[in-house]
Amino acid sequence: MQSHFDQFNDYLSMFGFTMHELEKLNEMCEYVEFDKGDIIIKDGMVQKFFYFITNGIIRNFLTTNDGKVHTYNFRIENMLVTGYAPYNNLSYNKKNELTARVSVECLEPCKMIKVDIAALNYMVYNSKNGDRVGRLLSEAHVSELVDFIIDNDTKTVLERYESLELNFPNIHQRVPQHIIASYLRTTPVHLSRIKNAKFAR
Repeated sequence: MQSHFDQFNDYLSMFGFTMHELEKLNEMCEYVEFDKGDIIIKDGMVQKFFYFITNGIIRNFLTTNDGKVHTYNFRIENMLVTGYAPYNNLSYNKKNELTARVSVECLEPCKMIKVDIAALNYMVYNSKNGDRVGRLLSEAHVSELVDFIIDNDTKTVLERYESLELNFPNIHQRVPQHIIASYLRTTPVHLSRIKNAKFAR
């Protein structure tokens, strides 16, 4: 299991945590595994944990009242997974009581480090750089959502597909086409045509 925590610590070390602080945080975390298709965070529910992926891929998504599924993001190895509740909590002082804004689904068997929200709060208030970490994580995820919104309005489906491949190498081999189409806000048929045209060039 140590290798999984090594990945976790390598990620956090860039925020300036000391070895002692990382050891303390590790004591409050847990190594977990999930199956493909598992929903590990549900939108509208209180979120008590977030996760760090050591192996696997997930998606953030919502299902509307009319049954349509909208994918908003993907996360792969060495990325944090959240329903966005922790960042709302840090930014708005528990205004939303840690309610997850999106659901999280494992698209492959996943191995993760499970982090209790209480552990995050402990590091924010007891670590020298804790408040900085919370701010940077929040800003990074907000920036991703802003880019997603702007790109949908300003870029073609092909441009967004190419950006997706750049950010998540081999995603077309790891994620079903209908889910990628959901993220790109197009249909699987149209996405297939775009891919065929791209590879024919």
